[in-house]
Amino acid sequence: MSMKAKLLRMKHHLQLPEEKDQGELKGGIENEAPEPTDDETAFRALGFEPFYFENERAFRKRVIYPYESAQDKQLVEDMKHIHAFWQDDLQDHPLSFAGKPLDRLLFFDTETTGLSTGAGNVIFLIGYARLMANGVEVTQHLLESPASEAAFLSGFLDDFHEEDYLVSYNGKSFDWPQVKSRHAFIRKQLPKLPAFGHIDLLHSARRLWKDELPSCRLAIVEEHKLSLKREGDVPGSLAPLLYFEYLSNKTPHHLSGIIAHNDQDVRSLISLYALIAKKIIYPLEDTASAKEHVAIGAWFEKLKKFDWAERHFKQAIKRAQQPLPTVYYQLGSLYKKMKKPDLAVKYLDQALMEGTFPPIETWIERAKLAEHFEKDIDKAYSFAQQGLSTLKKREKLGHKANFISYKKDLNIRMKRLEKKRHA
Repeated sequence: MSMKAKLLRMKHHLQLPEEKDQGELKGGIENEAPEPTDDETAFRALGFEPFYFENERAFRKRVIYPYESAQDKQLVEDMKHIHAFWQDDLQDHPLSFAGKPLDRLLFFDTETTGLSTGAGNVIFLIGYARLMANGVEVTQHLLESPASEAAFLSGFLDDFHEEDYLVSYNGKSFDWPQVKSRHAFIRKQLPKLPAFGHIDLLHSARRLWKDELPSCRLAIVEEHKLSLKREGDVPGSLAPLLYFEYLSNKTPHHLSGIIAHNDQDVRSLISLYALIAKKIIYPLEDTASAKEHVAIGAWFEKLKKFDWAERHFKQAIKRAQQPLPTVYYQLGSLYKKMKKPDLAVKYLDQALMEGTFPPIETWIERAKLAEHFEKDIDKAYSFAQQGLSTLKKREKLGHKANFISYKKDLNIRMKRLEKKRHA
């Protein structure tokens, strides 16, 4: 039977609890745990202990991974240096957690019964990792059944506060909206969700590697960038099937693979965060490739951190094994924004000399500088003319570009410059 067929067959096991009337609630007071039952043994074999709330039961697991290997010790040292850096510089960068203690970073992931945030899908496993003094602490909350969702989310919210800073992978678009959706169904039983900072590493990974990797799925990024290949891993895509099977036969062991997968996900996020942050904040060290420097430079330019963009673009040129006309153009354009026209002219000219087909914008920007900085109308006209000629050649070769917009710009520019030449 196909996975899709199994999911459809087993989804009837997922019966969601109705929202309780507020008058029936006790205001978030955790119940005393009853005497252990035989069915807890299987959960304890997976490392989980029962957690009781409002006569509901969920399960929670905590594991400490000590800093034993040289790699582990280097990772925690790197994170300490990164933490110290954010306190002094680039405090408003999207990856910064300035003002937060290192142990308040919460590397977060969920496993769910579906890929939408609709009422028919629930979160059944929440995992997160923290960097503690004695090792990486991984906490996981497991939903025993949909009827105990309040206990499940209460256990998580006991651990999660406004002082925390989430680090996720696609968490802004998927994981946290799922939490908000499920919380909304039983919000009368639970405290409000705290306000918090949130770093989504998927956006950073896409900026750096979307043109390099076959995909930016976490497992692909792990393999290519962290040299971590998972052996015998249960893919997250099987999570719904495994949970429905567990609900059908009440055998927690069926969830062991997805629990291990989630555990690895949250720990990998620490290494991935450190890797990306080092590439960003240490441009002069041998941490990033030429292409990565280009992507980071463009990111800083978008953030209007021009000094940092300059450092990365220069490192891209230094590390490149062949001329990079596009980077010369980006650096020249950056210097124009920085009000450094001499340097802008230098690098735009370099782009025109090094590239067979430099970006069309190079000709346009060079024409602007010739007209307004060098005050040379003939030179400005020549650059616009060459740009139009290059555009026509590229069009014949089938290159994809915004030809209509560029043609309009260059034709208008040439007509205006022609009038100036004969004024």
